[in-house]
Amino acid sequence: MLRRHSTVLIRALLVVIAMTSLVPLGRLAVSWGEYFRVLGRPLEATPPRGFDGVRWTDDDAIVAAYVLPGSPGYRAGIREGDRLASLDYGQVFTAADLQSSIERATGTVQTYGLLRNGQPMEVDVAIARDPTFLYPLSERLWVGGAWGFALATLVHVLALSTIWPLARRAPRARRAAWLIGTALTWVGGNLLRIVWVSLDTPGPGAPVARTVFDILTLLAVAGWLAFPYLLLRDDVLRRPHPHQSAGWVRAVLAVPPLGLALGVAIATVRGHVGPLPPDAFVAPIVFYVCIYVGAATLLAVALRRDPEQRGMHWLRVGYAFVAVLALAGAVFAYGVGASPTVREDVGAGWFLTSLQLFSVLPVVLVSLDTLRFGQFDVVLARGLTYAVSLAALFLVVVGGQSILSAVVPGGAGPVALGALVVGVLVTIQQVSPIVARWREGWQRDGRAAALGRLDRFGERVRTTVDLDTLAALAATTIGEAFEPRSAAVFLRRPETTGEDPWVRAPYRPEPPTFDAQELQRVWDALRRSGRVWARNEELDEAELPARDADRLRTFGVALAVPVSDGEGEPLGLFVLGRKLRRFQVYTTADVERLRGLAGQLALATERLRLLEREKTLVRQTTEAELVALRAQINPHFLFNALNTVAALIAERPEEAEATVESLAGLFRDVLSASGRPFVSLTDELRLVRRYLDVEQARFGDSLHVEIDVDPALAGVEVPAFAVQTLVENAVKHGIERKRGGGTVRVRVHEETAGLTLVEVSDTGVGIPALFAETLPSVESPPPSDAAAAPALPPYFGDGLTNVAQRLRQLYGPPDCLVVSSTPDGTTATLTLPARPCPSTS
Repeated sequence: MLRRHSTVLIRALLVVIAMTSLVPLGRLAVSWGEYFRVLGRPLEATPPRGFDGVRWTDDDAIVAAYVLPGSPGYRAGIREGDRLASLDYGQVFTAADLQSSIERATGTVQTYGLLRNGQPMEVDVAIARDPTFLYPLSERLWVGGAWGFALATLVHVLALSTIWPLARRAPRARRAAWLIGTALTWVGGNLLRIVWVSLDTPGPGAPVARTVFDILTLLAVAGWLAFPYLLLRDDVLRRPHPHQSAGWVRAVLAVPPLGLALGVAIATVRGHVGPLPPDAFVAPIVFYVCIYVGAATLLAVALRRDPEQRGMHWLRVGYAFVAVLALAGAVFAYGVGASPTVREDVGAGWFLTSLQLFSVLPVVLVSLDTLRFGQFDVVLARGLTYAVSLAALFLVVVGGQSILSAVVPGGAGPVALGALVVGVLVTIQQVSPIVARWREGWQRDGRAAALGRLDRFGERVRTTVDLDTLAALAATTIGEAFEPRSAAVFLRRPETTGEDPWVRAPYRPEPPTFDAQELQRVWDALRRSGRVWARNEELDEAELPARDADRLRTFGVALAVPVSDGEGEPLGLFVLGRKLRRFQVYTTADVERLRGLAGQLALATERLRLLEREKTLVRQTTEAELVALRAQINPHFLFNALNTVAALIAERPEEAEATVESLAGLFRDVLSASGRPFVSLTDELRLVRRYLDVEQARFGDSLHVEIDVDPALAGVEVPAFAVQTLVENAVKHGIERKRGGGTVRVRVHEETAGLTLVEVSDTGVGIPALFAETLPSVESPPPSDAAAAPALPPYFGDGLTNVAQRLRQLYGPPDCLVVSSTPDGTTATLTLPARPCPSTS
């Protein structure tokens, strides 16, 4: 019963809100009726207000206090400080009388008699129609409004770009995108109108321009009227409450914006609606916007039931601040009504302009619940960069114009102003890279730890030889990189012969525990979907049945990311609880990184299976070792390369495209060399160059490359991937670990007849004794002459061990690979005979 009463009360309150927003129009209707009752005839239609672009004030005479550049008065020759002597050869006594005469003269040419420095002059002004909802009353107001709308447009564009990837799958995100888009229509449309009026006010002789300007005005006003309705509808009626099904309430709420939009449209097209000109709707629209925004923010706090928002006091404070501003705006709009002094009052102009920019606050607040799931840190950093650039440009241009006006005789002429613009552009060109580096560093500081752990995971999976260790490593990496309250990694065993079919590795488990038994209950639905499931709809792609989704929520699961093979068959699952820190949520960037981690894990799992299969089928063969080498190297290298490309796309797309081409060529070379123990030196060095191109894109100026090859050796055959492995070791274990980077040199020359020397050196950190002692030694394979073959050095890793063992098999017991190292770098030398020994060729 209580719930039913609450529903009725809320519906009644919404109807009262809708009716209250029409009070200013009701006052106008009552005034018309009273006028007709008293005088016995209706009010005459008020023509559109005239506009000469000048604010006239009363001093000891009527003085032009401000002249809008590009306006009819400015083009006719009126300047600030001019005194009015006559209008159309008639005398005018007050600025109010002059303004009334101008307002009634729309579409005519008026002759102004002026006094400038005591000298009389006459100018003919073509009176244009007033640009409704714009207030060119002073230079500060006009310029401040222009930059305010520019900044508001930038905020809306950035918010829309952040939310757009989420809107494709989340209804709440789509509603937020509509809200931001409608507000963008208003602030962006008004920005275009300000620029238009500043450049050339559409006059009576330009009907086409006037029509286009009116259409732009109507579109902007439509956005201004629509966003409060969407705000109130989506933040109240879309909440999970019993009153959300009341379609008639939504219809009632739509009556005020539709009625105001119809009135503005008719007044704009015909010049008036009844006795009202277009600008008579300013106060009713402001009152409606403030009433709806205030109601939406207050009711959103009162009716909020989302547990994710509990404790977010700063959001409640923001809603309260918006509600107070909305109430103040409603009181102001109701008080001024259609007062004729509003358009001449600079203070009122500032207030009305501020209220028009007011849309930024409620749109950002209400959309923040959705925006925070996108890459908000990246967009915020870009927004700060753009905002700083705009602010600097504003200060330079406005300050420079003031200085030029004071220094250059006659004011800032075209040449001086052009020189100023060129100087500003050059300054921006020089400063932009510095700001970009600062922004990248700021973003990198926030993500460096997580990305570093993900990179180290790719390094460590290469040496992992069993599924249990692999799952435990993945669980630890997820816990350290993403900081969930708890997490677990599940991997399916290749064969289930009486064993538990799942390998489970928990990270900081907490009750209730999501174990393999619970996973089995929802596995069929997750496997069929094969997509990411998330507690919040902005990130959810799986769309699981309600029963399975509720089961996941019961166990505190916030994200479930499948681990799938190349054919899309799920091999396992990442299960993450909510973030450890309060109010933090998973974002689209987190989901993409988890996908990348899942891809690495799937490749590593497949590598383990391939290695087991290769050990059984083709043990101690050259082809099997090449397959193992590619299976170990490619996943980590591919992951790093794709991360590099992703980082370059936004800032340096041309370099990203070149890196993708190098990566594609590299993998074409790898595929073409599959199963071939030997390739030509030209083919091997082409593979090396492409590999280094990708790594240079990753390391930038930290990696220098020098390649010196005797052209006469281009056709010499070398073991496939041998040189590439040495170069990769030089980059990863030498240059990458040295602060400031270094140089990798590849030198190929003929030592004596029939012997080719390949030297790969680096200026990296070398091989310290401590590293040699801690690395486990690698045993060589047991060939028939193993007793005669010396043991491999303990600092040989997987890559060097593979190369050394293949060289022994191809060329015999003598060592063809020699490694020397100093604190200033390492050199690996291959000594290759002209052809392999007969037993292996």
